[in-house]
Amino acid sequence: MPSESVFYLTGIFILFGVLVYIYLNFFESDNDHGVNPDYLTGLKYLLNEESDKAINLFSNLIEIDDETIQTHLALGVLFRKQGRVDKAIQLHEYILSKDDLPENHYYQTLFELGENYFSAGIYNKSEDIFLKLREHENHKEDALNKLIIINEYFGEWEKALNFLEELDAQNNQDLSIGRNHYYCEIAEMHIENGDIKSANTYLLKAQGLHTDSIRSEYIKMLINLENSDSLAAISSFVSMANKNRVAFIIALPKILQSTDNDLDAINVELMKLLDNDPEIMDYLALIGVMYPDIENKVIENIMQSFIERQDIVQEIDKLDENYSITSKISNQLSQSMRHKLNNKMKSEYKFSCKKCGYQTISFSWQCPTCKSWESSSSINYLKAI
Repeated sequence: MPSESVFYLTGIFILFGVLVYIYLNFFESDNDHGVNPDYLTGLKYLLNEESDKAINLFSNLIEIDDETIQTHLALGVLFRKQGRVDKAIQLHEYILSKDDLPENHYYQTLFELGENYFSAGIYNKSEDIFLKLREHENHKEDALNKLIIINEYFGEWEKALNFLEELDAQNNQDLSIGRNHYYCEIAEMHIENGDIKSANTYLLKAQGLHTDSIRSEYIKMLINLENSDSLAAISSFVSMANKNRVAFIIALPKILQSTDNDLDAINVELMKLLDNDPEIMDYLALIGVMYPDIENKVIENIMQSFIERQDIVQEIDKLDENYSITSKISNQLSQSMRHKLNNKMKSEYKFSCKKCGYQTISFSWQCPTCKSWESSSSINYLKAI
């Protein structure tokens, strides 16, 4: 995400453009009307870093015509970048009110107005504008991208999918990753509604689009759990875990909470995974913290080992001083520590986007900031304890 300094520099360049325009038209032109003193006042504001006063002055002074339209549009963008979206909307709506506005300027201004509404969170008006711009060839691609983002935000995956496919036909980009996740989002909605048949239909569409993704396997696991096919669900989890460790955080709890009759089977698979990658132990310990009421021999043993490595003096002091060290590191203490760590973790545990670094306390298949799919990784909270 651009920093404030970037926005500031952008504003400086835009205002510099305004000054150039003023200089060329009022200092270098052969007109007879002289220099409006208000322009000199605006320049003084800029030199004194009073950009707000300068912007207000220039926006009131410059008449809108074919030569000044770009300056007005730039001022509107600067208003928006500064968070003064109401001023940007007012300026761009004023431009659109001109009866003699050329068509190219009309659509350019309309796009900026759509951006204003989008920035202000007025998505219904923003969507209406981008739907109109979608029919205009010069703005179609940008409009489709905005329509996709808006419908993603509201979870309108069918509509987002239609716009994505239209965008794919427009520029021949490889959008298979996005399409794969849209199919999975729709499948997951059908699972929540109990429509497993429709969920399977969209799962089949998703499979094969993005072979490195674990999302399709996750949907398959959910469907298997709904069908009470524990062994197939465990197989899907193992396939996920071998590709991405985040599977332990998002999928294993569902397995452990839904496969009571096949605990031996999941424990066998967990031990195989541990043999292949000992660092998985930290993730299993994390599950023990995140879900302190889950009962599983493998995880309980790992949690016991983890707690024995921690500084637990404060916890031990709370117990009867006659307890032996062995009994202090007991199931009672283990459960106490698990709940204590769980409460602490709720406010501190985070996922991090591998693309942009954005951190959040909840897992998401799509980064809220950079919109990358399946870029979330688990920060190993336990190593910081």
